[in-house]
Amino acid sequence: MPHAHPLTGKTARTLLVMLAALAVPYATPRLRALRVVPAPWDHAADDDDAPLEAPAAAATAAPSAGEQALPASENTPTVNNALPTEATATLPDIDPDVKATLRAVPIEDPTGRALDAFYARLRATDARTAGAVTRVLYYGDSTIASDYISGTVRRRLQSRFGDAGHGFILIANPWEWYFHNDVLHGSDGDWKASKLAGPITSDGAYGLGGVSFTSYGGGGALFGTATRGDYGRKVDRFDVYYLEQPGGGDVQLEVKGQPAERFSTRAGAKASRVHALRVPDGEARMSLRAMGGGPVRLFGVALERDVPGVVVDALGSHAAMAVYWQRQDRQHWRDQLALRDPALVVFQYGTNESDLWRLDRAEYEAALAGLVDELREAAPHASLLVVAPLDRAEDKGGKLVTKPVILDLVSIQRRVAAAHGAAFWCTFDAMGGEGSMARWVRAKPPLGGGDLTHPTPLGAEVLGDMLSDALVAGYAAHRAGPR
Repeated sequence: MPHAHPLTGKTARTLLVMLAALAVPYATPRLRALRVVPAPWDHAADDDDAPLEAPAAAATAAPSAGEQALPASENTPTVNNALPTEATATLPDIDPDVKATLRAVPIEDPTGRALDAFYARLRATDARTAGAVTRVLYYGDSTIASDYISGTVRRRLQSRFGDAGHGFILIANPWEWYFHNDVLHGSDGDWKASKLAGPITSDGAYGLGGVSFTSYGGGGALFGTATRGDYGRKVDRFDVYYLEQPGGGDVQLEVKGQPAERFSTRAGAKASRVHALRVPDGEARMSLRAMGGGPVRLFGVALERDVPGVVVDALGSHAAMAVYWQRQDRQHWRDQLALRDPALVVFQYGTNESDLWRLDRAEYEAALAGLVDELREAAPHASLLVVAPLDRAEDKGGKLVTKPVILDLVSIQRRVAAAHGAAFWCTFDAMGGEGSMARWVRAKPPLGGGDLTHPTPLGAEVLGDMLSDALVAGYAAHRAGPR
């Protein structure tokens, strides 16, 4: 599959200088003030759900129940990750020392059948069969919350198989660093959030993305397509995901040039629902407002198109760990996944697990295995792909080395995936294995952040390209069949 943003070859001098200059401040915390936008890891110390750096006992302590008031927010699609908005743009050549250590890692699937459902849906999409939309739900931690990696996978797969819409976006920003590429969204007014990481809900209903938003009147949100560039320019349906409940209030939806629509969230019992607002296929913006009459509880809005293509939902949560999903009510999660109808569920966690002072390996493996089994049961018509965490470095006597716990996490995830019918892709191996984050941080321009944990925008692009290549190569081999 041709790259939308080639990582090799001669680059335009102006783009090289611009991106190199933008990336330098991400290489060290001392240059934080010079960053175009904050890095996901900049706010960890201030975030109410910052990565846990405490004994394991603290990690298992139940978070408080309740709701967190949210400030107004705005996501401008042309700034997010400092990446080009044009498909013809080229990125800087990556550092030769890093490039030499990158590995084209295939999708691991000992059974040869773990991704059959995904490939079958993708084949129908590839054939341009009417209604053949291949949805990918990409769950993860702060890297995915900022649409790193997932944003590149979305662009690459849509360039190859067709654009069926941007996908699911949370109602408001539950963390300061929550962004999506190639889309416009924002919020204002009175919104309160309950999250898997806390404060938690009393009923365990967090929606598709692990966050429940409630407004008792006046909360508003805006969702729209990108206004320039080659990505995210079209939508023909805004799907509002919400919870019907006793005493629920009204929601009003508005699109310029169309009559306003109003619907009620009131019902005799709680139930997951979707309200669709259709628009002419093309650029559009939709605003919603909680109109009172009772509490309105929303989960997100999906931008969709009724054409064959791919949709990639970036469902990342700051400071999240895989086991947090044990807090989601199981029937509610099944209902949410059924409404979304995914072809592939990607599960990428491990970074915050590596923050624990003491990680009980056996306990983690058992919990992850149980969660994989529950995911397969909750989404029976979807394939499941476990994606390993990135390498993570630490300073040992002035030398940057891989944190040993990363090796354990990768091994456990690989074992669980193989034993429980999921496919596996090893980010750690693709980066170059042990010592790769140290090389990425020192690269020119940098591919790794100064926190020795997260990728820079360019590093995320590299990883998104490699994962996309692995998925498409797996699809091609599946189509070719046994030789």
